[in-house]
Amino acid sequence: MPQLPIEDLLSNLDSSDAEEAWTQFLSDYSSHIYQVVRRYESDLENIADCFQFVCEQLIENRSKRLRKFKGEGAATFVTWLRAVVRNLCVDWHRKKFGRHRQFRSISRLPVFDQEVFRLAYERATPPEECLRLLAAEFPNISAKQVNESRARIEEVLTVQQRWLLANRTAAINGKERSDLEEPDAYYLLKESRPDPEVQAIENEHKRKLERALAQLDAQDRLLIRLRFEEDLTLSQAAQLLGLGNAQRADRKVKEILGRLFELLQKK
Repeated sequence: MPQLPIEDLLSNLDSSDAEEAWTQFLSDYSSHIYQVVRRYESDLENIADCFQFVCEQLIENRSKRLRKFKGEGAATFVTWLRAVVRNLCVDWHRKKFGRHRQFRSISRLPVFDQEVFRLAYERATPPEECLRLLAAEFPNISAKQVNESRARIEEVLTVQQRWLLANRTAAINGKERSDLEEPDAYYLLKESRPDPEVQAIENEHKRKLERALAQLDAQDRLLIRLRFEEDLTLSQAAQLLGLGNAQRADRKVKEILGRLFELLQKK
C-alpha cells in the first residue's frame, strides 16, 4: 500500500477507517517509535512493554495525541513524533519505577520555567524538540525565551541537584552510575564520556545479542536486521521475505523477539 500523506493518514485516524489507518500508521512509523524506545531501554522485555505503552497512548481517544500535529510533511512529522515518543518513554519509566519529587528550588520558579526544567533537564530533550513541545503549551515562545528560562534554572540548581539529574538521566537510559559516589563527580561525568565501564557493559550486551541472533535461522535473522537496522516498514519486510502482509510480519517479529529474550536470559 503506498504511503499516504501524513495529513490524510492522521485525518483517517478519526474516521470510520480508523483501524485500517492505525495499521497503516504502524507500518509506516513503528520503526521510528522502536528506535526511540530502544534508546531508553536495553532489556528486551522492557522494550516490549514500553513500546506497547507508547502505542496505547498514541491510539487513545481515537489518536487524539497524534492528531495534534499541525506541521507539514512526513519529515517534520517524524521529528515531532520522536519527541512525543521520547516523552511517553519517560512517562512509562516513571510509571514503572516511580516518579521523582520536584526540587523545591524549581517549584518556586514560574510555571514556564518548571516546564522548561521538565523537558530540558529531567527528560534531556534536545533544544529543537524542546522548543517545539513548549510551543504547544506556550504559543509564540522563542528560543531566546527558553535560553533565558534555562539561565534562571541554572542560577538555582545546586551541585548536588546536578549530580542527581545526571544519575536520573543515566537510569532512564538503562545505564548504571553507581561509581559516582560524590556530587562533584557530576563534572567528571561531562568530561569522561564515553565512560569505559559503561562502554564495556554495552559492548558485552552487544556480543550477547549477536550470539543470540546467530542461533536464529537465516530468514528470522534477516527479518530482524531489515526491521531494526535497515528501518524497513513491516510491509516492505513482508514483501521482501514473502510473508504476505504487514500483520503477519509483525506477528513474526514479536515471536522472534520473544525467542531472543529467552536466549538472552540463558546467557
